[in-house]
Amino acid sequence: MDGPAIKERGPHRVLRFGTFELDLAGNELRKAGVLVKLQSQHIQLLVLLAQRSGQVVSRDEIRQALWDEQTFVDFDRSINFCVNQIRRALGDDPQSPRYIETLPRKGYRFIAPVTEAGGDRAAAPEPRPIPVAKRVPAKPWWWAAGTVAAIGLALLAARAAGWPDRLAGRKPVESLAVLPLENLSHDPEEEYFADGMTDELITTLAKISALRVISRTSVMQYKGTKKPLPQIARELNVDAVLEGTVMRESDRVRITAQLIRAAPEKHLWAETYEASLSRILTVQNEVAAAVAQAIRVKVTEQERTQLAKPRTVAPAAYEAYLKGRYLWEIKGEENLLKSRDFLELSIKADPGYAMAWAGLADTYNYLSSWGVLARQETAPRARASAEKALELDKSLVTPLVSLAQVKTQYEWDWAGAERLYRQAIELNPNYGDAHHEYATYLAAVGRTEEALVEARRAHEVEPLSLEYAVNVPWKLYFLRRYEEAESEFRKLTGWWPWFHGSYILASIYFQTGRQREAISLMRQSVTDSRRGNIELMFLARMLGASGARSEVREVLEEMQQLSRRRYVPPEYIAMVYEGLGERDRAVQWFETAYREHSMNVWFLPDPSLDPIRSDERFKNIMRRMGLPQ
Repeated sequence: MDGPAIKERGPHRVLRFGTFELDLAGNELRKAGVLVKLQSQHIQLLVLLAQRSGQVVSRDEIRQALWDEQTFVDFDRSINFCVNQIRRALGDDPQSPRYIETLPRKGYRFIAPVTEAGGDRAAAPEPRPIPVAKRVPAKPWWWAAGTVAAIGLALLAARAAGWPDRLAGRKPVESLAVLPLENLSHDPEEEYFADGMTDELITTLAKISALRVISRTSVMQYKGTKKPLPQIARELNVDAVLEGTVMRESDRVRITAQLIRAAPEKHLWAETYEASLSRILTVQNEVAAAVAQAIRVKVTEQERTQLAKPRTVAPAAYEAYLKGRYLWEIKGEENLLKSRDFLELSIKADPGYAMAWAGLADTYNYLSSWGVLARQETAPRARASAEKALELDKSLVTPLVSLAQVKTQYEWDWAGAERLYRQAIELNPNYGDAHHEYATYLAAVGRTEEALVEARRAHEVEPLSLEYAVNVPWKLYFLRRYEEAESEFRKLTGWWPWFHGSYILASIYFQTGRQREAISLMRQSVTDSRRGNIELMFLARMLGASGARSEVREVLEEMQQLSRRRYVPPEYIAMVYEGLGERDRAVQWFETAYREHSMNVWFLPDPSLDPIRSDERFKNIMRRMGLPQ
């Protein structure tokens, strides 16, 4: 979008007022040399006001300068929002202004003295020419009324079809990232609330099937970032960005949100909502509906009904849910156990809150996947929680994936699991976790090429999820395409410089004859994980296969000692014995895993298990699980 017309007098112009400098060439505002975060459109308005310091700038002039003729927005609200954002950046008080004065029903006036870097008074911009109306013969009133009605209907139809974007040569907004809401309380203990609200907005917007919404995992990478919005949009491959703030005082919540098109950068919509905590779910629906209207995305009748439906939740239940989800996202044994406790508190406070049941299902599944609790204990609870969530809200996708995980990892109902994965992907093709878990399923049942496709799809829709990213080289490793797997793994350090390796890279090293590098990497992983179950298992297996039997015995003793205090999956111990070459003991422990339904199918296609695949006893276990030989 073109900014206000500026009469250039040199290659670089800087306006100064108070402790601020406004760089016209760089489109940046600085305070005492420090960059102040302000959107491009807000900078353009500040330039317009500052260059006409002392003069009244009407709202109509602002509208003409900041928006083109095809734009459909609520101009009054959008202008108010832009001015409020500028005042916030300047630390200006509208009741006692030092920079921007409001003139009711007229416009705004910049009242601070403005100079250019060279000391000259800032030059006023050239006024935009106002077209002179031509006199035309008068028409009958009925002709005028009919014309107005026809134009109105045409504009509504054009807006619904997205014609303003097409006429302007712009791609319609089909993808969106919700950036982490800023916590205005600045209390670190309230971060869970702002992060949880971000997650909830993402979940609500993701119910619009025609809109691709980036998940929390990827957008949280930008928390507190000073990157320009167009750069963030490019990195996430989205058309628009929703950003805002959240402020909670007791049981009241105030949310401010604005929608920005990425390229060209343009403000599309802004609004402020204030409600009691019990009405927060309805507010989230209202935000989603307003965003859909602003970008003219297609919303089905069913989705429109869901967004229009009032939703309430007990404040105590909502707060406990946000805490539980916050801890679930962090992961780790202690956090997952606390997450379960908070989600159970949420359900106790409001048994009709579907999202709490869905969160509890996820948590129980992860408690077993992380080897914290036995799958015999977690799977029935995960299944019951997911079914309850779907009973309360059939539009949810996460419980479908939770149920599919139970069928994959515990019930070994392969046909039922695939139906649920496909149903989840059909409901939300852009839900990364559905593709990610479906990839695990496909690899387990021997469809590894298809598993790689799903792993790539999960990474594509969630480009900044490390969990999804590492799944691509893991599936290539299963396919014995070691060189390609290593190449894919190396790419990850471009996004995550701190991520230097894991059992995946160590496994690639080991299978390609670099045993020393593999063991060194696993030793570091064991230390970094504080001697986690999975890391200990991979280290011991590699040590055994390399001939370091005495050290393996020490690690094996550590794992067995640990099993007396907490759960250690029997298949982990089976893997260590297989590394030692003690096939009988390995089969015994795999048999125990089968009886307990604890067999973690995500590593069964591992090439390191190739030697045991020819053992008839192991084949029999796979056959009873319904897996291919």
